Amino acid sequence: MSLFGEGFPLTKISITAVAFDSEEDYIVFEKAQKLKKLYIGPSEYENYDEDTKQFLYEFLCEQNAFPYFVLYEPYGDVTEDLETLYKQVGIPYSLRFEGSMFKRFSVLTITINDLSALKVVLDDSFWIAASNQFYSISFSNNTSYKPILKKGLFGKMKQYLVPCFTMKHPATVIKIWHDGQGFNIYTNDSKYSTVEQLLAIYRMERF
Repeated sequence: MSLFGEGFPLTKISITAVAFDSEEDYIVFEKAQKLKKLYIGPSEYENYDEDTKQFLYEFLCEQNAFPYFVLYEPYGDVTEDLETLYKQVGIPYSLRFEGSMFKRFSVLTITINDLSALKVVLDDSFWIAASNQFYSISFSNNTSYKPILKKGLFGKMKQYLVPCFTMKHPATVIKIWHDGQGFNIYTNDSKYSTVEQLLAIYRMERF
């Protein structure tokens, strides 16, 4: 059964409220009050990354909250090809570099204004999320990078440069989960803040 009912592919989806832990998420939120975190992902293990991509597309289409702002960290050897694609199809984007002179990485931010642009971007870049590069979709243009201190693999404090989302106003951020197996929703918008409210939006049964 699809999350959205008739008209969408048959995909079983699980929805779970999760405690937010910045130590685990490698993501920072500023001015965030009553921040909630929910995980949404396919129940089946086979082809979970493709199922996640399809469900994410359906979810964003259903919300119709354009523009969306897709931010991800592409591999250096594909950045130019992605830029060429966005120029060819007329999708607005910006490229910047974060980090120090000795350890820089590229960051693409794409403005999604319609369904066709959303499909192009997901089809051509979701594999980057599935390979565990940072990949997010925000309902507002509210992202910067901030240095934070966190414990590394061996327990020593280490500085990391991580995405920071400003949540002063009701805002929603989606971050793709490991290996593209579902995604987390971080929100202070009451529309998405509980499992029950998400279920009520689509009049669906909980799996």
